[in-house]
Amino acid sequence: MPLLNKKNITDSLTVGIWHISESQAELKNNYINKGFDEIDIVETKSESRLKQWLSVRLLLNEIYSDASITYDKFGKPMLSNGVEISISHAGDYAVIALNSTKKCGIDIEQISSKVERIKEKFLSLDELEKVTSLEELTLFWCAKEALYKLYGKKELIFNEQLFVDVKNKPNNLLGRIKIGENEDVHELVAEKIGDYLLVYTI
Repeated sequence: MPLLNKKNITDSLTVGIWHISESQAELKNNYINKGFDEIDIVETKSESRLKQWLSVRLLLNEIYSDASITYDKFGKPMLSNGVEISISHAGDYAVIALNSTKKCGIDIEQISSKVERIKEKFLSLDELEKVTSLEELTLFWCAKEALYKLYGKKELIFNEQLFVDVKNKPNNLLGRIKIGENEDVHELVAEKIGDYLLVYTI
């Protein structure tokens, strides 16, 4: 089964994880067989992008069969049933977070050296001193991406307005979004799936 996991994290928060093992044709046929219109399928020359797009919609259908995705002016996804949604995909995984009471954010990334090359762009000076391993770097990147998606209005400077602290090892984090004098605090949970890291707000 492609649906790796559907977890009810809290009374209001559900996280879905889809392992993309199907071909593009299989995903497309599954999408159409669920009653979706083929004309709505995103146009892209990237096979992996199309597979991720289809997997997100099929994953959502497993949880809310009557909900559809639209996007606001900032590119933040919205659901037709009013439930908050956050989306992420990387490699062979597509994930969503759904929250019926408040905004949410989710991100999944493969642990790789590419994050090391940009660490100064997303880590504060204090964080740069604390974070040493490649896995920790990916963890902080995922956490900040999840916070960025929760905020949803773009134009945040990752190393100046988004901050992450490890609350309890290995998987509980505390994130802060600082806008001017205002600061919003959010709890996050991290999970490791093979060589991928998944982080979502709770």
